[in-house]
Amino acid sequence: MASQQSLPDFVRDMEAAGFLVRITDEIRVDQIPTTLEANPTKAVLIEKIKDCEFSVLANAYSNQDMYAWAMECDRTQTGRKMVEKAKSRAKWEVVDTAPCKEVILKGDEVDLTRLPLFLHHDRDGHAYTNDNLFISKHPDTGVYDWGIYRSMFRSKNEKSVDMTCTSHRQRIHAMAAAAKGQNLEVAMVIGGPILDKISALVGVPGDTDDFEVLGGFYGAPAKMVKCETIDVMVPANAELVLECELMATEGLNFDEGPYGEFTGMYGGGMKHNYRLKVKAMTFRKNPIYQHCTIGGMHPWYTDNMLQLPAIEADLYGALRLAGIDVVEVRSPAGGLSNIAYAKIRPLGAGDAKQALGLMLTCSKQGLPKVAMVFNDDVDIWDDQAVLAAMAFRYMPDRDTVMIKDCNTMTVDPKCADPGVASKIGMDCTKPMGAGWNPDEFIKSAVTDLGEPPADLTPMTEDEITREMEAFIGAEPRAWLDILKHFHGQPYKLIYGAFGGLRHKLGRMNDAPWYRYTLSDRPFAFEAKPAALSNFDPRHVGSTLA
Repeated sequence: MASQQSLPDFVRDMEAAGFLVRITDEIRVDQIPTTLEANPTKAVLIEKIKDCEFSVLANAYSNQDMYAWAMECDRTQTGRKMVEKAKSRAKWEVVDTAPCKEVILKGDEVDLTRLPLFLHHDRDGHAYTNDNLFISKHPDTGVYDWGIYRSMFRSKNEKSVDMTCTSHRQRIHAMAAAAKGQNLEVAMVIGGPILDKISALVGVPGDTDDFEVLGGFYGAPAKMVKCETIDVMVPANAELVLECELMATEGLNFDEGPYGEFTGMYGGGMKHNYRLKVKAMTFRKNPIYQHCTIGGMHPWYTDNMLQLPAIEADLYGALRLAGIDVVEVRSPAGGLSNIAYAKIRPLGAGDAKQALGLMLTCSKQGLPKVAMVFNDDVDIWDDQAVLAAMAFRYMPDRDTVMIKDCNTMTVDPKCADPGVASKIGMDCTKPMGAGWNPDEFIKSAVTDLGEPPADLTPMTEDEITREMEAFIGAEPRAWLDILKHFHGQPYKLIYGAFGGLRHKLGRMNDAPWYRYTLSDRPFAFEAKPAALSNFDPRHVGSTLA
């Protein structure tokens, strides 16, 4: 898996792993959206599109099991492993040619209508390609960056591109080129395996060559090939390459969108963006056109959920760097990248609040908007366990962190100002410090006495009564201790014996067991006046010594 893989090989491996459904009947291009919507949990390969030379692959990185498969780990460890891989670097190597050069169209031969273009959502501004890995070099430093951006159809050799987020490095490159009075050479790679997409999204410093990071994910140098008409290198496993001139000197003056968004709604309206001139398109024979699903009726099962492991990696890495003992991070699919959980081992009473502040502000994605932190006894991949911890380990007036005016995605419909949001953190950890009884938060375990002794000697009720009295007399015992001691004897006799002794027994004040002891009164200790505590007085009327 951790190698530079062609798209056909990736499709083959996905199918073998049970992640892909193959559609063999020929369909019209306008039927693609409903075909994808009917298979939300799988990658979909449509082999035949009427009047089109391309087959179509979509939804091929749409859930956390796929990411874990690509990273060769358990899904709870995807973010952690991404952080580790992102630290590695391998200088890339140049090759003379690649399968994406089997068909080369330049100048007037360029014709974007050869692609299987379709309207994904009703209100989309036009058909768009969105499994685009945009590649460019910074005009001053020459450092490569690639990232996933949407690009709307304008004409057979023109597109526009969505670059409204000020933190996106492709936009920064375009701005730098415009400042020099230049346009920007950009290559768009359409189609690739999950590992390439994950590598493109991990958070690394802005002066990092992204293809050295890609080699770190492979564990070997990435093989790169030069474009035909622009001075840009692209990965040799590219399926389809559009070689473009981004008209940076024209500015953000061309219409783009609107689109159905990862929120499952429409967002952002019509934007002002850059125009692209497509100078060449190159692709493999019998090509696969890859489309990134987004929005729709199952927004938590779309390719845009690739944000989830990227956010998990950003948060995990930031928590580690800050000295938080973080175990796992999860961005749940239903939260659509705007909710994240962290499981930590707090070393001090302030760790949970510090963790929340980091989680809400550290990701280059500008997400999440809601963060929650839990102890390591909570399975953050179990939604019911998360809710139970929120119900009884979170107190709104003490355990809430609020931050105003933070960066976020521009498509959030609740933002008064696009790209600016308030954020909330919820401390769902057990409280630390004086005045808190940690035993109150221990999970109630189910009793399992195991198998009775094989050499058990049957006893009468009178014999059990005498032995039970001696057993308790030797030292106070919890009821579990008593049941273990007599395990295998008929339960009716055990309970009968205890009932016969009950008038001789009292309770100790040794929380959490409150053991039975021989006593002439029910409470075998002296009661003292109640002190201030967090205990509900309806349960404990006084503090007992």
